[in-house]
Amino acid sequence: MTTLRKFWIKCSSWEYWPMWILYIPVVLQHGWLSVKTRSLFFFLKVNPGIKKGFILSDPKWESFKLVPSEFLPITILLSKGESVAVKLRLFQKSGLDFPVILKPDVGFRGLQVQKVTDLDMLKRQLESGPDIDMLVQEFVALPAEFGVFYYRIPDRESGCIPSLTCKEFLSVTGNGVHTVAALIAGNDRAFLQFDRLQRKMIRLWNSIPEKGEIVPLEPIGNHNRGTKFLNGNDLIDSELLEVFDRLNDRMPGFNFGRFDIRAASFEHLKAGDFKILEVNGIGAEPTHVYHPGYSLFKAWFDMAKLWRIAAEIAIGHRVNGERFPVYSEAKARYLQYRNYKKHLVY
Repeated sequence: MTTLRKFWIKCSSWEYWPMWILYIPVVLQHGWLSVKTRSLFFFLKVNPGIKKGFILSDPKWESFKLVPSEFLPITILLSKGESVAVKLRLFQKSGLDFPVILKPDVGFRGLQVQKVTDLDMLKRQLESGPDIDMLVQEFVALPAEFGVFYYRIPDRESGCIPSLTCKEFLSVTGNGVHTVAALIAGNDRAFLQFDRLQRKMIRLWNSIPEKGEIVPLEPIGNHNRGTKFLNGNDLIDSELLEVFDRLNDRMPGFNFGRFDIRAASFEHLKAGDFKILEVNGIGAEPTHVYHPGYSLFKAWFDMAKLWRIAAEIAIGHRVNGERFPVYSEAKARYLQYRNYKKHLVY
């Protein structure tokens, strides 16, 4: 019955379908865009400041180097090949305090992202995890999280924000009667995370929250972790665009992608008072399309349009002297991505 219910929940809304579904129009129009740009791999030059990675594999550490430091939480790189002891010493010298976020330098929809609460837990995660480049990042406790998609055509004075996502973290609300387990079972979005949450919330599992008490279930704002993505496009205005134009003026080599951001509120976001958790380049999605009930056909239209813009950006960079990668370069970057993913999904 449990399996059948999960199957039905996923079937009833395309937001839970496999991620390749969203990329159907991207694949279908790629041939035409390749002819237009005279390159199969034009997408690798949309953000010339990011010189590694493929479509879904921009290294976060490299992307962070483009961002002005005042917008970044404290973050360190733990390089693959180093011993756990060396990594722990680097962490202890960094000035970071617990809790922290441990995540792969190249990630896929929240895979292997963990909130780490103490040194013993960090040691266990490093010992049991794959030997890949990992980031340890200050946990930004600001209450509001946003996904802001931004692009700018080369040589234009201003860019565009085609997508703004407001994230609602996974939680349940107590009624003074049911246990946390029962509340999760009664919430479709939380129920899809039932097994993972049961392992994670042993102490609270059978407790009964008071009426109106909100019980947070997941601190990481990822769709795969149950976070609800809400379409905030009606909030986009000239003030918000000006904030990101100013930010982009200080990020040479970045023209297309999504910023995952935490702020105290939307008003703080518009005031430029926020922290950037991640910068996602050519593989970024306009996550407002995951709003419950958003039309799949409209999501396809949005994706296809953004990739046409990506091609226009790449052409602009070539006019300004960027050389598009040849097959051997693109293949090497793809194989690096595939090898990384193989180690990540272990």
